Amino acid sequence: MRVREGQPGPVLRRLASTVDAVRTIASRARRAVRGWALADRFAARGDNVVFDPDGVYSFATIELGSNVDLGYRPTLIAARGRIRIGNNVMFGPEVTIRGGNHRTDQVGLPMIAVQKQPGDERYDLGVTIEDDVWIGTRAVVLHGVTIGRGAVVGASAVVTRSVPPYAIVAGNPARVIRLRWPVQTIRAHEVELYPPDQRLSAEELAALADLPGAADPSTVPSATKLLTTDAQDR
Repeated sequence: MRVREGQPGPVLRRLASTVDAVRTIASRARRAVRGWALADRFAARGDNVVFDPDGVYSFATIELGSNVDLGYRPTLIAARGRIRIGNNVMFGPEVTIRGGNHRTDQVGLPMIAVQKQPGDERYDLGVTIEDDVWIGTRAVVLHGVTIGRGAVVGASAVVTRSVPPYAIVAGNPARVIRLRWPVQTIRAHEVELYPPDQRLSAEELAALADLPGAADPSTVPSATKLLTTDAQDR
């Protein structure tokens, strides 16, 4: 609607403001009650989890770590696989995570009539989202994908294959744009955040060296050098 100057009058504006305030309070109360009722339906849930009670969830197949924000109206569905989300993860609005897929190979049946059979687990591989991941608005993550620690998924990306640690991906299908930092900086970041036995290994860090943003190859340490330096940190 259009609101013109002087219309509606001050009495109607005050009434509208009061009605809107009451409606807002009632909506917040409804969402809070629904959230309390649904929180324990997740398969696992850490501390400080924020989820929109008006989202869509297959609760029994979803495991959440601590300090997780699932954003506004997400869709997280896995019929037989598992959706596992680590610690310190945040979603933008309307993210979709699909932990399964539908068969399209049955001859003589419409796809909606196809039923999964024992042994069809390859169609329900689940999704794993590791620690410290940010998934942007309306991104879609499909089954069989692992999103590595520290990764960023761009808005509206469609993630069809696994994402390396600390990579920024975007597009449809999503591809690696670059690493968040050069490998040496990633290593320093790991030292600050994680105990020695939880850090990326020297081999895992060295595997990032060929990705955009990993720094000049001449400055990226070899796996042997990383192992030596990592041992000193421990």
